[in-house]
Parts: sequence; C-alpha cells; structure tokens
Amino acid sequence: MGKSLVSIISVPLIVVHLFILYFWLAEWERLATKQGIFVWESSIILGVLIFLIYQGRVITEKVVLIIKRTVLGTTLMVTVLAILAFMITFAVDAMP
Repeated sequence: MGKSLVSIISVPLIVVHLFILYFWLAEWERLATKQGIFVWESSIILGVLIFLIYQGRVITEKVVLIIKRTVLGTTLMVTVLAILAFMITFAVDAMP
C-alpha cells in the first residue's frame, strides 16, 4: 500500500517539477509570485521526503527504481534552479 501511494504521488511531483522548469525558462514572472514560490518550495520539500522514503526501502521493481531516480533528478534540478534564481536576483539587485 505505502509503496504504491508513494509511486502515485511521485509521478505528479515529477510533472510539477517539469512545469517549474518551463516557467523558470519561459514565464519566470509566474514563479516570482507568492503562490509560485510556495509551489516551488513545497515541491522541493516533497521531493526530498519522497526520495528519503524510497531510500529506506529495498527496491526490486525496475519501474519504481526509475521513478526514484527521476524524483531525485528533478528535485535536484528544481533546487539548482532556485539557487540560480537567488543568485540572479542578488546580482541584479546589486547593480547600480
């Protein structure tokens, strides 16, 4: 039951991460809102939690292993995008 629930939550999370990538590249104004930042932070936290749940289990199914690695990859990607966004914002705010 728990494994299937985590897998069911993982797939929409991956989709949310891909939408964040799209918005970061094409429509960054939407991510700069309170709602956008909330979704961004929540998806990172949820991604880390799901990865930790997967980490504590022995995984033999190939599909679940792929989902685990994809969740880790997309969570890291979204985290790097957040760091880059903060660096860009800091650099732009520091300009005269």
